[in-house]
Order: sequence, then structure tokens, then C-alpha cells
Amino acid sequence: MRYAEVAVEAGRALERETYTYAVPAGLDVVPGHRVWVPFGRRRSLGYVTEVHTREPGREVKEIERADPEPLLLPHQVEVARAVAEHYWAPLIDCLRAMLPPRVRSGRRSTGAGPSPRQTRHSRLLEATLPAGPPEPGPELTPEQRRALETIRGGRPVLLHGVTGSGKTEVYMAAAAEVVAAGLRALVLVPEIALTPQLVERFSRRLGVPLAVLHSRLTDLERAQQWWRVRRGEVSLVIGSRSAVFAPLPRLGLICVDEEGSPAFKQDRTPRYEAGWVARRLAEATGARLVLGSATPSVTTYSEARSGLLALAELPRRVRGVPAHVELVDMGEEFRQGNRRPLSRRLAELVDGALRRGEQVILFLNRRGAATFFSCRDCGQSIECPGCSVSMVQHLELDGLSCHYCGYTRPLPVFCPTCGSRAIRGLGVGTQRLEGMVRRTWPEARVLRLDRDALRSPDAYHEIFETFAAGRADILVGTQLVARGFDLENVTTVGVVDADLPLHFPDYRSAEMAFALVTQAAGRAGRRERPARVVVQTSNPDHYSLRRARDGDYLGFYLEEIPARRAFAFPPYVQLGVLTYSHPDQERAANVAREAAERMASALVGEGIGGIRLQGPSPAFIHRLRGEYRWQITLRGERLERVRHLAPRGRGWSCDIDPVV
Repeated sequence: MRYAEVAVEAGRALERETYTYAVPAGLDVVPGHRVWVPFGRRRSLGYVTEVHTREPGREVKEIERADPEPLLLPHQVEVARAVAEHYWAPLIDCLRAMLPPRVRSGRRSTGAGPSPRQTRHSRLLEATLPAGPPEPGPELTPEQRRALETIRGGRPVLLHGVTGSGKTEVYMAAAAEVVAAGLRALVLVPEIALTPQLVERFSRRLGVPLAVLHSRLTDLERAQQWWRVRRGEVSLVIGSRSAVFAPLPRLGLICVDEEGSPAFKQDRTPRYEAGWVARRLAEATGARLVLGSATPSVTTYSEARSGLLALAELPRRVRGVPAHVELVDMGEEFRQGNRRPLSRRLAELVDGALRRGEQVILFLNRRGAATFFSCRDCGQSIECPGCSVSMVQHLELDGLSCHYCGYTRPLPVFCPTCGSRAIRGLGVGTQRLEGMVRRTWPEARVLRLDRDALRSPDAYHEIFETFAAGRADILVGTQLVARGFDLENVTTVGVVDADLPLHFPDYRSAEMAFALVTQAAGRAGRRERPARVVVQTSNPDHYSLRRARDGDYLGFYLEEIPARRAFAFPPYVQLGVLTYSHPDQERAANVAREAAERMASALVGEGIGGIRLQGPSPAFIHRLRGEYRWQITLRGERLERVRHLAPRGRGWSCDIDPVV
């Protein structure tokens, strides 16, 4: 008799990962099959994770039916197990994450074929079919050829190259080789905004069908793209973090562009990091792995220096010259009477660029108009009633919005605390900056690129094409403008507030500041024209900003790593955060305290060493969506040793390798 271990959707809230079912005669199932099984008094979907002949020692029910073909490939089931173990997530959630909603549900149109009711087609998908034969690429530089040889060696590779050094050319050369060998390639990007440019470049260079997987597609489009991949109709997949779960058979190459970006971290269960999953995927399939970045994470660079990863470096731009970067002390600007968010030096450079017919990018990683509304009499700011965060003014709403739960309210006339009319918006977001830019340079054509501006699926395409065609002079935006833009007419870049990442309570705050400034500065100087970058800061002596100004990643790493060692942060330890949420503040604190005490006692009782338990303490955002949150922090080596001690049940969540 054959038996199958099945991860059952109806059992998601229970502690068991799988349940044993008998495989009836005549039914052929393998790991990855979606099946329908009886579960208690109801019928549920599930996914086969193992088929065996071991006697269960008790009476078991039979599988009722199965799909004709497995939805998941064998290596995907293996990767799902690894993700579940590392991130302390239910196996069923990891398997579900590998399937688009329409495919997973099995209802309505699953996207397996054309839909007569489909009314929208994203422009991005037009480039997924080759328009002609492959176009030859430029001759690789000696550094690029050496990097390609390192990739051919088979070890996981960190491709560390400065902005503009031609990392994408190396990706395309490596992808062309595996495609020519009959294998497939996967390219992951952190930002959806980077996808259109990569799709067009890869499509022209490789001349093969490819698929795109990211969240800006409709549910039906995502399902259709997924089915193209599953049926083996494409040779290449490009997408954001969820594309790491694409069902690619015969996978030969995985490229993770901008490795270390916080955007690769999923903020819902399973809280995976796409770069970590890509490593497990490469191990399961034997594919080559390339982790590329101008600003790799300190942890990844440490692995490369210690020999755990092969290191390939591209220290020079393939064309153009690095822009001259200067730090402007905004404290000194304030003391000299400048109260505006733009320094006099930046305004001077923008004036010059506009006179010469050149383009400008102004980067501010903060959306909205006023970043908070405050009363001048009592000092209180307007907070979201369900979250302990200030609400942000948005002009299109003519009101305030919470960026965490989506709650909105009209602009207040009176202070809700003291009743004063002396209430006003403070701080600067991209909307307010755009307005200031329009008033300062009324003749300039100004665009804004942030998530609020992407109101339609094709909005990014339209904004990028307008700016690339020279039909706009100044582009104001968030981190969407800090990566991927390769435009020869951009000669001036302003980082309006480089201190924002440094204010986060995150051990990687200096790393994030270095990365954002470096990436933003890399948008200028892409050709031979002289280019300037102004980085505005109140901390001009901070080592991360000084090293970013000099383009010195190694210097930054050598200054950052001693603090990581001294205070026991990655790469020297692993971090995990257990969070308990409840509408009642006192209950939230008590439950978290009791759980921490039980875990601490168990660590001692079971003799588990090398792991420290800290807390509980209020979360960074203490109240979120109406619930108070308390956190227990675990710090040490091989945290999976204490997974069985972690509290479970309603209100608890777990985040291994957390990102603020």
C-alpha cells in the first residue's frame, strides 16, 4: 500500500506539518501534486510532500482526487521545507506562497488558457515575446570576462561592481550560455520599477520567450505568466521577490540583482528573504548563483571575504566617469538663514543643469506632502487611531493617511488635543518637494515617481519613457529613482535627506544609508559629461556618508564590521523576533512577559547555549492596526534549535532575520 504525506490547507492553524493519507489504487501522485482530502468533517485542498510505503500504524483516510499533473516541481517542495524550517513558518504557507492566488484556488479562470473576459494587458508583457533574432552585445571588458569565468566555476558568486560597471552585461552573458545549453535562467530584482528596463534588454539580447512575475500584474496575468513557466514555454523569468518560487524546470542560473536590498524581504508569513531562498534553490537544482550589487549587505560581503562565496569584482565603470559627490551640512545652511529643504549649493547646480538643457534627479525616500501634522501650542502630532505613528498629508486626498494601515481622515482645523487652531503640516515628502521645485523653477518640466504616482499598472512605463525621451527636466522621487536609471542626460542628482535611514532603530541603518546614497549617486555620470551629486545631511561626519561620498565600499565595511562584532549583530549571530499582538495593552504585555519567562527557563533547563533572549519590549511601532505589540528578541547561533520552545497560537508571529 502506498501512502502520501499531505500538507493540508484546513490544518494551517494546527502544529502538525503534514497528515498521512492512503493513495487509492489507480491514482498516481508524486510530491508537488495538489490533492483533495477529507479533513475532519470537511473536504480540503492539500499538497503532497512525500510518497512512501511506511505503515502509519493506524487507520487513515484515502485521497479523494488529484490534479492530472503536479503543480509544483520536486525541487520546489524541497525548497518549501527549507523555508519552513529556517523561517519557523508553517509548511503549508510556504507551499501556498509558490502558487499565484488563481492557480492556488482552483476556482474561476486559473489562467491556464486565454480568458474571454480579460480586458487589460500590461504593456510590460508585450516585451516577453522576442521581436527578432538575438542582438549581439558589446565586447566584455577584461574584468567582466573574469567575472564570467568565476560564475562558470560553479560556486555561488558575489558580483561586486560599482554603479555603471556592467553587471547586467555579465548577467546577460551568463544567461545566454545556460539558455544555449538548453537550461533556464531566473533574474530577481528588488524593485518592480527595475523590471521594464531589464525585460527589454534581456529580450533583445537573448531573443527567447521570457516571463515576468511581480505584484503589479493583475491576478489573471500573474496566473497566465506562471502557467507559461510551468509548461516550459519560457527560457527566462524576470521578477521581484516572489519570482524566486517560479516553477522553472531545468534551472541553470539564478541572478539576484541588488543583493541585500530590504525589498527582497517579505513582510507577511512566510517572512522569507528572496536572496536566502535563492541560495537554497541553487542547492536544490544545481544552478549557478550570482548575487550582484554595488552595495552588497555586510553579511554577504563578509561571506565573500571569508571564502564562503566566490568574489568577482568590477571596480570601474564601463563608460562615463563617476560623478563628483559632495556633502552639504544642512545644519550650517539653517544657521545661515536657509530654511528650505534644498541647499543653496543644490539649487545652484540645478540652475546650471537647466541652463545647459541637462536633466536632474531629486531623491527623497519619503512619500506624501507634510510628513506629520503638529500643534504649535501643545506640541502634539496627529496620530493614526489604530497605529502609534504620525499621519502623513497627501494632496490628492486633501487629507491625512496612515502609511501602515491605510486609515484616512480630512485635514484637521483644530488640534484634537487642545483645540488650538495653530496646527500645521511639517516635514517634507515627495509631493511637497515637487511643489517647491515647480515654484522655484516654473519653466522646468517636472515629474514625480513614487508609489502614489503609480496609479495605473503602466504608470512607471509612462513616467520613465517621458523622462528618458527628454520630455521632462526634473524627476522627483523615492527609492524608485535611486536604482536602474541609465540616462546620459542626467548630470545632477540631489539626495535631499540622506539622514532618513540613520534614524531607524535597525543595526543596518548605516548600511542602508551608504547603499541609498551610493545608488542615487550612480544615476549621474553615465556618459562623458561632467556630473555632480549633492548629498544633504545634518551628519556630514558620519562614516557611512563619508565613505559613500568617496565611493569606498571596502572602507565602509571595515568601519562597520567592528561594531557588528562588538554588539553581537549579523554576520556574527542570527536574529529572530517573536511578536505578540492584542487589542488590550495590558494583556499584550503580560502574555509576552509570561512567554519570555517560559522560554528563558526552558533554555536553561534543556542546556541550550549560545542563544540570548532579550525582552519583551514594545515594538518599534507599538500599536498597529488597533493592536498593541510586544517583542521577544533571540540572538545567537542556529536559532532553529529553539523553534520548539517558541510560543504559538493566535496573536503570535515570528520573523527570522528581521528587517525594520
